[in-house]
Amino acid sequence: MARRPEISEERLTFTVTHGSTTADATDKFWIVPAGRSFRVDSAKYINPTGLARDDSNFFEVAVKKGSTTMASLNTGPVAGAGAAIAADTFTALTLSATEANQVAAADDVLSLVLDETGTATLPAGRIVVEGRLL
Repeated sequence: MARRPEISEERLTFTVTHGSTTADATDKFWIVPAGRSFRVDSAKYINPTGLARDDSNFFEVAVKKGSTTMASLNTGPVAGAGAAIAADTFTALTLSATEANQVAAADDVLSLVLDETGTATLPAGRIVVEGRLL
């Protein structure tokens, strides 16, 4: 009888900080090791002053593998789903509805991407990404 090899899971947490910004920004923070994959289980964003929902001036805060969004939060009018970021409160990002987008393969680069529309200012903040290395 053949035995299946055991898959070793390791829980990982990344904290990525950024300064105040009034423009698009990308911060590459990790590359998935060879022979492994990484599944995002949750991502939460926090900054001390928050950001009000604004349909003209807003940010999308996203965790991406390359150009694919794994999880995101938008403070503007994305299909009516925009949300304010409360001051000094962790706000959950929404995981991609496509399950395959929640998993990064070996050598995929993970990034925090801040995408501005209009003239919004995103105060300095941080994102906490939790997941499993498979």
